[in-house]
Amino acid sequence: MRKIQILVLLSFFSQFLYSQVKQTDELYKTAKKLDSLIFDIGFNKCDLSHYNSIVSNDLEFYHDKGGITAGKEAFTASIKNNICGGPNKVKRELVPNSMKVYPLYNNNVLYAFIQEGEHEFFESVNGKWNKGSRAKFTILWILEGKDWKMKRVLSYDHHL
Repeated sequence: MRKIQILVLLSFFSQFLYSQVKQTDELYKTAKKLDSLIFDIGFNKCDLSHYNSIVSNDLEFYHDKGGITAGKEAFTASIKNNICGGPNKVKRELVPNSMKVYPLYNNNVLYAFIQEGEHEFFESVNGKWNKGSRAKFTILWILEGKDWKMKRVLSYDHHL
């Protein structure tokens, strides 16, 4: 009976160790930087030059309004043609304090993390930014060699 109690206690403790990281944690800062590269630089400024190094070749992007985008090339083309190439400019802003980061370990070795949060979108019409939708997102980042790659994305619950 004592062994079972110890196992339950250790199981609980290990869950606590691998829960959401604090905003001061290096992994959180890494997630914030990657988020900025994907959205602030790529999506908002239409500088997609770094996507090759941070987007996985076999990316899967699931969007509740736009369907599935499979692969790095399709994802990059979608941003280039729909966000950066449309008549009206679109921008994305991370909702303050909504981002959470959860590390994933295999035999106590960090191999991935989950980033989740909420973001808002704005559209520029005649030089004025109008608030668009707000949505939730979840991103699975995988460590490939020494580089973090965006592997799976869920963008859902879009509403005005």
